[in-house]
Amino acid sequence: MQTGPGAPDNKRRELPRGAVTFAIGALDAYLSEVAAEVMIAQFELGHATGDGRKIVEAVQRTVPTLAIELAIAGPDVDRSGVLRDAIVTHFYDQVSNHGAKAVASTVQRMGQSSNSVWAAVEAAGEERAQIRLDEWTEKRHAIVHRGELPLINRGPARACVALVQVICVAVDAVAVEAKAASQS
Repeated sequence: MQTGPGAPDNKRRELPRGAVTFAIGALDAYLSEVAAEVMIAQFELGHATGDGRKIVEAVQRTVPTLAIELAIAGPDVDRSGVLRDAIVTHFYDQVSNHGAKAVASTVQRMGQSSNSVWAAVEAAGEERAQIRLDEWTEKRHAIVHRGELPLINRGPARACVALVQVICVAVDAVAVEAKAASQS
């Protein structure tokens, strides 16, 4: 533990970069998971969106036997869970869930406008959220994909984590609303 003035040692310099890397990566994963969850709820109730159908069509191209597998699966198989997992895998492997565009696309897949998410994020005190998210996403890419070591101090790293948290809360509110709407 550092107790005096001066630059932190190398291990402690990695912590803020790690926080940014994990926060942005967690947002990417969350967007895949929440989109799949809402899409499955919509499909189960017969309220699939056009975007949802396009995603399932793309999943079917990736796993052409999926429909047959689900049709002949035994009674103990969670068909919705299998489809959900296939959709999440598709998002992880085939769809870029990075930055502000990914947030907008996820919300649109749920049948909503992304304007409500960004308004909620800004109402929570996160100004210029879309721009800041894209900047943090680019820093994560620099670290993860190009091996760069941008200087990230604790304060900005905390701000990144707080931004991601507020975005997730706003997207989650849309997801809850979309699932409730599909049930009515």
